Amino acid sequence: MDPKLLIWDWNGTIIDDADLCFTIENELLRERGMREITKEWYLAHFSFPVRAYYEQMGYTFETESFEAVSSDFMERYRKRCASCSLRDGVMDVLESAGKRGIPQTLLSVTQQDDLQNQAHLFGVSDCFSEILGQDDCLCVSKIDRAKTYMDRLGIDPRDALFIGDTNHDVETANAVGCRCVLLAGGHQAKDVLLRCGVPVYDTAEALGKDLFR
Repeated sequence: MDPKLLIWDWNGTIIDDADLCFTIENELLRERGMREITKEWYLAHFSFPVRAYYEQMGYTFETESFEAVSSDFMERYRKRCASCSLRDGVMDVLESAGKRGIPQTLLSVTQQDDLQNQAHLFGVSDCFSEILGQDDCLCVSKIDRAKTYMDRLGIDPRDALFIGDTNHDVETANAVGCRCVLLAGGHQAKDVLLRCGVPVYDTAEALGKDLFR
């Protein structure tokens, strides 16, 4: 693939946190007297913007705001994300890219301060030349952030490769003209990813073999 820049998603791509997010979402539903979801439903329906996904779960936001629910989720996530781990093989890919002099950027819908703190917590901060999060915790989209970044960078977007785990990562890459690959095993089911029309890898190890052969 010979990329000159790697742009990484965070949740589900680098950090293995889908089970934690699923667990917290069911806690929120249960406490509100709403029907809980199955892991299969989660992987089939999770999407961006997250508000629309929450509405699929049954939220109407008539008695509490989406902002309040998002804040509740993130408070719990912050306290427990240290229980997660990096995805198998991801650190090897990050380090291999670094040894080859390929710059890497972290781009996420996660709020900026949280993203920086989490990247530091999991020991990957130094792998990235830039860490780009959002101004809030509403998880709307990262397309605008990606466009601003690529415009500022001034490189041919076709020289960049976006690595993610959801169809929104493909949408983001397409919006700026980057290539994209996806890692299965994150926040969306593999059959959802296969409909995106980009390469899908089961493991980071397999991705690394294609990147650095």
